[in-house]
Amino acid sequence: MVTTARRSPLVLRILKWIALGLAGVMIVIACLVLIYLISTQNSPSGSQKMQGLNDAVSIGFDPSDIPHIKAATASDALFALGYLHATERSWQMEINRRLAAGRLSEILGEDTLKIDRFIRTVGVKHSAERQYERYPVEAKRLLQAYADGVNAGNAKLGWALPVEYFLTGSKPGHWSPTDSVAWMLMMAMDLGGNWQKELQRLELSRDLTTDQIWEVLPPYTQGNPVTKMDFAALYKNMGIFANTDASKTIKPLGIQDVRQPDTKQDQLLRALLPGGIEGIGSNNWALSGKRTVSGKPLLANDPHLGLSAPALWYFARLEAPGINVIGATLPGIPAVVLGRTDSIAWSFTNTGPDVQDLFIEELNPANPGQYRTPDGMAAFLVREEVIEIKNKPAHRFIVKQSRHGPIISESYDRAKNLINTDRFALALRWTALDLDNQSVIGLLEMNRATNLEAFKKALRKNYAPMQNVVMADTTGNIAFQAAGVAPKRTLHQGLYGLAPAPGWDKQYDWQDYIPFDQLPALDNPEQGWIATANQQILAANNPNPLTGDWELPFRYERITALLQAKPQHDLASMRTMQGDTLSLAATPLLPLFNATQSTHSSASAAQAIIAGFDGDMRKDSSGALLFNAWVDQLTRHLFSRLGDYFSFEYGKRHFRNALLEQLSNPNSLWCDSPKTEGVENCAQASQQALDKALEYLNAHYGSDPSNWKWGNAHIAISEHRPFSRVPFLNRAFNITAPFPGDGFTINVGRPELGKHKNPFETKQAASLRTVFDLADLEQSTFIYQTGQSGWVQSKLYRNLNPLWADNQALPLQMKPTTIQRQLELRPK
Repeated sequence: MVTTARRSPLVLRILKWIALGLAGVMIVIACLVLIYLISTQNSPSGSQKMQGLNDAVSIGFDPSDIPHIKAATASDALFALGYLHATERSWQMEINRRLAAGRLSEILGEDTLKIDRFIRTVGVKHSAERQYERYPVEAKRLLQAYADGVNAGNAKLGWALPVEYFLTGSKPGHWSPTDSVAWMLMMAMDLGGNWQKELQRLELSRDLTTDQIWEVLPPYTQGNPVTKMDFAALYKNMGIFANTDASKTIKPLGIQDVRQPDTKQDQLLRALLPGGIEGIGSNNWALSGKRTVSGKPLLANDPHLGLSAPALWYFARLEAPGINVIGATLPGIPAVVLGRTDSIAWSFTNTGPDVQDLFIEELNPANPGQYRTPDGMAAFLVREEVIEIKNKPAHRFIVKQSRHGPIISESYDRAKNLINTDRFALALRWTALDLDNQSVIGLLEMNRATNLEAFKKALRKNYAPMQNVVMADTTGNIAFQAAGVAPKRTLHQGLYGLAPAPGWDKQYDWQDYIPFDQLPALDNPEQGWIATANQQILAANNPNPLTGDWELPFRYERITALLQAKPQHDLASMRTMQGDTLSLAATPLLPLFNATQSTHSSASAAQAIIAGFDGDMRKDSSGALLFNAWVDQLTRHLFSRLGDYFSFEYGKRHFRNALLEQLSNPNSLWCDSPKTEGVENCAQASQQALDKALEYLNAHYGSDPSNWKWGNAHIAISEHRPFSRVPFLNRAFNITAPFPGDGFTINVGRPELGKHKNPFETKQAASLRTVFDLADLEQSTFIYQTGQSGWVQSKLYRNLNPLWADNQALPLQMKPTTIQRQLELRPK
């Protein structure tokens, strides 16, 4: 007998109510989302009344969504720029404002406490406020106009804010002129990082000799470091280190590990702490008329910075009495940073001078509030900082400052755990914190320059970061100027800023800055071209280098080879150069790569790929992926014995210079594995690396070598802050694309390396590309990796990414053929 169970009418009614309820909730949610999308002001048009304007401002958006701002006064133009920055990039500006002020934890919680504490200790916002007090009245007026525009733009958004605010339970904060100054300091910090290399040398000194440290961190000129001091012996004799176990047996070239637990806060600190990334440089070059088809200069620029979503840049044009400029602006800064007027164009790369020094301060054993100076004991300057933390009690701490600068070892665990904090502290001396720093004024004056002489005069106001500025004008001139301040050092005297110096010894104090007229400069060279790519720059009348830590010259060498490969260039060949992917850092390793045999089952297929690889890091190249997997494993083989140091630094540092130097000696001790009883040479190390590389590729990309394409692994990721680290949300907010190149190609795509999940993804590449044609500036082009909008739901959030990834470009015109939409701002 078969029985059928029937649900009671009551159960059916309950299920029906639940279904209706769920449907109702979904309808309500859909309606709210629709209302939100309709209410958002992410593409404003029409006419709007604004408090703070003096006269009406017209804004026309061209087909690339570049706003063309036309105003009766410069202050109104900057008000409008601030308004657009806020309406298009509100969340980006809010997170940057909080980062510079050390106030992330107010909305993100305890996870960002360490980065807030470090930024507060360095005193970025504190220094910005003191510097702003010295700004002239006119500059203050312009900065205030911009800030008023930002606040008006945020207010105009109403309740329908970017979704990030709802997800973090926050609202836009008040933007002040000092926030712009602070963000300029953060850019200087991002382009610096020498203090971190000094800390690395101190760290390595605990277990290695100075000669061994030079093998890990080779000097730019091999065998001739800018300092001759045995700093490792200096530190050991000083007794600076904590937790040193002299009885512990260490194999040759080994490191004692003293790692503390790696918390989420530590991971965020490493991710968000600006600066210290090796090889994060830029390219620029200019050709005079005798080297171009048109007979007038061509100028190219591609700054290599961290990829973010939305992008670091926002393109705009400003037109007002005394100003007519178009190019890349930084939301938060009231100026075009990279661009052109109607007669000149300019470009930046990072000079990378040593403008950050660590000083070892010896504490008074009877009074830790005092430290030793050349004239006896002195008291630290102190101030209290209070960090508000979401859903947690506030964090209070004291910031100490010596005569050199803020004491960072009390807020940076890596330094704190390294040194004996009962006896010593580490202070940071950094040019950007000087009261005389007024770099924002330099940008304002650059935008007003009508010729190269006026532009060079404006460059004198640039303080930090120091930049290699390559310029050109419509009359046919090309020029170069290193612009910024750097301490004057004497070659081979003292530590030359390469490692922390005893703060009580006057010989290590900064005596003076290099005068502007003695900085490297060049006008209309006979060769007909100028190029910089973070390589060593020397002034003709001052042979002392600005740093001992220049970037490797591979990009520069490739640029110069391509410039000289043809007698004349045009706009198309300039763009082709920007997309070049031949790695001159790979070519020296190709003989060893070709000679290496493997016992892996994929060895025969691998050998065919290896034989055909020439160092070109194309997206479709199997050789590029196999080579990079091999060189990654080889680097790990040689230097992972450095323990914590390698774990912390691999990724921020590529170790390529050290690898090349050690492999030049087939029997280098670094090629021997400390984990085996025998002594391996570099050929054996290479075979082990290739075996591991093939094992890795088979595990991650399958056994079919046709799937081993560089573009499958080398993914450019434009990261959103902070949702790049939040599962599911990161898929919506991050922007990704397969990408060519490596850390040394002109079209740079620097692999992360230290990551275990995908060491080959890249988060540092060309943040924009511009080419300026001085024969007809309306033929100039630009591209960058996201889009003008910071609203994740907008099609303009990511529309430029495919073009950027394929090295395509868009027109950068002051007189566009069409205007897509029009916005008028009128005084209230």
